[in-house]
Amino acid sequence: MGGFLGSGVSFVDFNNDGYDDITFGHHSGDIKFFVGNGNDFEEVELNIDNGVNETKGVAWVDFDNDGDLDFFITNRLASNQVWRNDGSSFTNISSTCGIDLNSNTRSYGMSFGDYNNDGFIDFYICNYHTWLDATENELYMNNGDGTFTETTEIAGVGDGFQQSFQSTFIDINNDGFLDLHVINDRVDMYNAFFINNGDGTFSDKADVMGVDIGIYAMSSSFGDYDRDGDMDLYVTNGSDGNVLFENMYPNTEGLPVFMDVTLMNGVGEFELCWAAEWVDFDNDIDLDLFVSTGINLYSNYPEILGNFPEIENSLYKNTGDSFIDDGNNMPQLSSHTFAVAQGDFNNDGYPDLVSHKLGTFAQVLRGTPTNNKWIKVKLKGTTSNTFGIGSEITLNCIDNQGNAIQISDVVIAGENYLGQNSYWQNFGLGSISQVESIVVNWSGGEEEEFQGPFISNQHLTLTEVGNGSEDGNSDNEYGCTYLLACNYSTLAEIDDGSCEFNCLCADGTIWDEELGLCVLEDTCPSDIDNNGQTDVEDLLLLLIGFGLICTD
Repeated sequence: MGGFLGSGVSFVDFNNDGYDDITFGHHSGDIKFFVGNGNDFEEVELNIDNGVNETKGVAWVDFDNDGDLDFFITNRLASNQVWRNDGSSFTNISSTCGIDLNSNTRSYGMSFGDYNNDGFIDFYICNYHTWLDATENELYMNNGDGTFTETTEIAGVGDGFQQSFQSTFIDINNDGFLDLHVINDRVDMYNAFFINNGDGTFSDKADVMGVDIGIYAMSSSFGDYDRDGDMDLYVTNGSDGNVLFENMYPNTEGLPVFMDVTLMNGVGEFELCWAAEWVDFDNDIDLDLFVSTGINLYSNYPEILGNFPEIENSLYKNTGDSFIDDGNNMPQLSSHTFAVAQGDFNNDGYPDLVSHKLGTFAQVLRGTPTNNKWIKVKLKGTTSNTFGIGSEITLNCIDNQGNAIQISDVVIAGENYLGQNSYWQNFGLGSISQVESIVVNWSGGEEEEFQGPFISNQHLTLTEVGNGSEDGNSDNEYGCTYLLACNYSTLAEIDDGSCEFNCLCADGTIWDEELGLCVLEDTCPSDIDNNGQTDVEDLLLLLIGFGLICTD
């Protein structure tokens, strides 16, 4: 309803019941928690109190590796907060866990990753520096005992007195150590890409990588839109246009070189943009791009609409060669949108989006199923962190023409602009009916291969074996639990809505999802002359051809 530059949103299943939940920040501290049940949401009270502080980032992360998710909050003009999940209740450990409570910083985005490969998640906070409160960004190392140590200066990632909105942990050079991308909201404050040296320190290599741009950067979004196995980068901006960087090739240092390919792909947008989300909304394998637009001043709703009318967000469809802005694929609803997150609240395998827009309610965009297939993967770390944050997942498939296809994604916690996506990684498969194998490069650099085949349209939980093993284990907790279904799974514990019933139908009939029964096929084989009906002419044609020997 108000505040400055929006508030954060998380689409993470925070109660671990198999259904993605939604968490909203709020400009007056009234954080909202909604539990999903596969059909809709119910608001719940978790006794997490942020006072009257202007909430920015909200994120669910298992920092103590006990299997349940703890809660992190960043605040503007107030200290940041950490709540530990004790199973049946939450405990505010902000004053004892080691984070800075002495200054009321202008904190915005936060990102999580195990930068020192000790198996525990560390985190980074972006601070929007002004001359009134000269504060660098903050890096906190997880000590593994429920506390953190600030290591910003030692690691060399403070980024100076900049106006930082968001950061992302990602192993961009595939050396087994997570690197850190940081964006800044000024043309004279260049974005940084801190490369992990492997010894607890980082070096900013944005200039040699070609991403040291000076724009009004609001969102840092990574995805492999061209399916060449490496992560590309999209950064939102003001009216001068957003920037799409294609990850091209490694230089002599082994660092990727990025090229600005915005104009040739037509994704500049040229509006005041905030969160951008890579999402394969139609599951055709190619990543599409959702871009949100908003305003850049303090908001009082609805008064703000008198001077700044709402405009539409954009969904760019990836055709495989370029992008097209096709409004037919998304409701054309005007809004001022800031944070966006991706999940799948009804477990139908088609990604949904939640938009934390300005106004009396948020916006949930439900993905519409097509004939394309999918598979969803969630990681369970044992040696590495429990939710596999920072790990890369690669699906090895064979398409209908016999060509080898690879589809990759990275488990990221804290990205875009004040957003957190579901821990379920959604992979569109197009017409591919099975995945031959899945390779996971766990956070820390260890690689494991999970041998298939894995049938499409199912949820897979992959558990880390560790100890140098090359073969991992799959734990199919989700699947079809209906005994009479064609794809009933004895391993499934939670039904994911993937049950198929075509095998129950007799010849000439097919299963109707809407009616829930077998119906006649639309085709009419007795209409020989294809005039839309079976009549005397069809009988005459049959008699004329009666007795003839049919050849190939």
